[in-house]
Order: sequence, then C-alpha cells, then structure tokens
Amino acid sequence: MIDDDLFISGQRVEMNGIVKGDLIASGSEVIINGKVKGSLVVAGQMVEVNGPVGGSMYGVGYSVTVGPKAEIGRNVYGVGYSVKTEAGSSIGRSLYAGGYQVLLNGDVANDVETDSAALALNGAVGGDVKSQVSVSGEAAPPGVFMPGMPIVESAAPGLQVGDNAKISGTLDVTEMVEEGAGGTATEGQSIVVTAGKAILARAGEFIALMIVGGLLLQFWPAMVKRAGELLQTQPLPSAGWGCAVTLIFVVAVPIVAVLLFIVASLGGIITAGQLFGDILGIGGASLALVVSLFTFVLSVVTKALVAFLAGRLILAKLAPQMEPGTGQNLGALALGAFIYEILRVIPFLGWVIAVIVVLLGLGALYYFAQEMLRPNAPPEDSAAPEVVA
Repeated sequence: MIDDDLFISGQRVEMNGIVKGDLIASGSEVIINGKVKGSLVVAGQMVEVNGPVGGSMYGVGYSVTVGPKAEIGRNVYGVGYSVKTEAGSSIGRSLYAGGYQVLLNGDVANDVETDSAALALNGAVGGDVKSQVSVSGEAAPPGVFMPGMPIVESAAPGLQVGDNAKISGTLDVTEMVEEGAGGTATEGQSIVVTAGKAILARAGEFIALMIVGGLLLQFWPAMVKRAGELLQTQPLPSAGWGCAVTLIFVVAVPIVAVLLFIVASLGGIITAGQLFGDILGIGGASLALVVSLFTFVLSVVTKALVAFLAGRLILAKLAPQMEPGTGQNLGALALGAFIYEILRVIPFLGWVIAVIVVLLGLGALYYFAQEMLRPNAPPEDSAAPEVVA
C-alpha cells in the first residue's frame, strides 16, 4: 500500500496493490490491477486498467484498454490507435477518446465524445454521444505488425451500433462523406452525416490562426522567429517537452484546485468563515484564467507558430524572390494554415497531425520561455522574422 502519490516507470509496469493518491505510470506495457484512490495517468505501447480508480483516468498508448473489472470514478481521457472499454467496465462521468478506433463495450454514466475512423457502440451511455468517424463501408486497414507492439484487431471504419447499445441521450455522429451514407440509429435518435460541419470548423480555425498569428507577427516577432529556429534545430526535443508540459499541467491543475480549497478552508476556520469565499473566489478565478490561457496557447498559438514556419519554408523554396516584409509574413502564415486545415480533415491522420503540431509548438514555446527566464538571456530583437532555410 502506498499512502501518497506514486510515480513509476519501466519496461513492464504492473501494479497490484493500493495507491491512496494519484498514480503516474509509463512503460512499454502498463497493467493496473490494483486500486487507485486518486487519478491515474498511464502511457505506454499497451495500457490496460483492470482495477478501480477514484478519480479520472488519462491514458495514452498504441492500445488503451479499460478492463472488465475497471471502475473509473470520474472521466476517462484516452488517446491511441485503439481505445477500448470492455463489457463490465464502468465510467462514472464521461469518456473523451481519439484514435483510429474507439470500441465501447462498457457503461458510461454521462456523455461520450470521440474523434476516430471507427466507432463501435455496444454498451450503455447515460448521456449524449458526439463523434466524428470515417466513411462507412470501407475495408478495415491491415493489422500493423511491429516488434514489441501489441497485436490489435482493426475495426472497419464508420459507425457500428450493436444490439446491446443503450444510449439515453442523442446520437450525433459526423461522417466524412456525402449525406445518405451513414449507419442506423435506434428510434428517437439522430445521426448527422455531413461534411459541412467539418468544413465550417476548419474554416473557423483557419480564420483564428490568421488573426492570432498576425497579431503575434505584429507585436511579438522576436518570439515567432526564435520559436521557429528552435523548431528547426530541435524538433524531437520540442515534441517531447510539449508532451511533458501537457501532462504536467493536466496533473497539476487538480492538485492546485485541492490545495486552493484547503487554503480557503483554513482561512475560513481562522476568520470564522469571513475569508473562505474570498480566497476561494479569487483563487478559483485565477486558476480558471491560467487554464483558459493554457488552453488558448495549446489550441491556437502553437498551431499558428508551426503554420507560419511551414509556410515560410515552403515560400523560401518556391518563391525565393519574394520581398521580406509584412505581406510575405502573412502570405506564409496563410499558406501554412491552409495546408494544415486541408490535412486536418483527413480522418485519423488529421487528428495525429494536429497532436504533433500542438506538441511541437508547445515544446518550442517552452524552450523560448526557458531562454527568456535565464539571467543572461539576450535581449529580444524586435525586427520581423526572417526566412530560415
């Protein structure tokens, strides 16, 4: 029994005991059979959770499985080639998953939100199902056989609703084909099969990237230039730090929230309740602001930086005669953002590209912030960014 939080890593990690705090585990193969009273963060090629988890579960891997004996108290966030919940498993709140295939055979108390090529519903969902899938009727891709990788049977793309599926809310599925090629929903539910939603979403994100990227180029060009240099010279470390920063933030936010509540409670006890609401309100608002800023950077700023760099590199090769300046910068941003949005509509591959872009951009920002915080950091150059060929 571990009375505190546990951080463990290895080639093969198997936990059969009790962890009273949070558990963070990583390895090629990670199996959690014991009880975790806090939240669970697992990453590996093969991830399997078979025991009860009091908090939320965050799983990243080639294969992520919520086993038949798993009872997740809160939410499940799963990312991988295959995300699967076995029959008998239960999720106390909602499921958020992305990958090639999401196979739901267990019970989910609230909502299900997925983005995958294949989605199979065979369990009970207490709320709504909102998903994006690939074309129905296409053949499943051949199995991927790689040394050390788990063998995963691939499902056919599209939506599959089994006889045992029970969905209390609405079934809203966007399939990337023309209207009329979708699956079948049970009575009282509806499937939205349209490419219009995806196109509208991509157009909206393109506009957002142009606005945010343009503002960064105008008011913080040195950051854009340096982040681009870091992306070119250290792409893999940038992606690694992007992943690390994201995981640390996800773990740190609930911990800070708990500490905030404890501090507010102590303040309330000392002042006979006078400062409890003030401390909780100010602290909660500050934490919400930090979360909002991080989400904004994660979802927009990182993509704008990578899009601009990609556009500049392409223009440097295709149109080296272009005069440097604001017009060239905006053109590069528009080109990179347009290419990104085109790639983003590709089922599964588009999602993978989005994750890679975010991690690269976040890692570059981490390196830039690290440089700026050094006592001997060089002063920022306010000149417009130049092409780095």
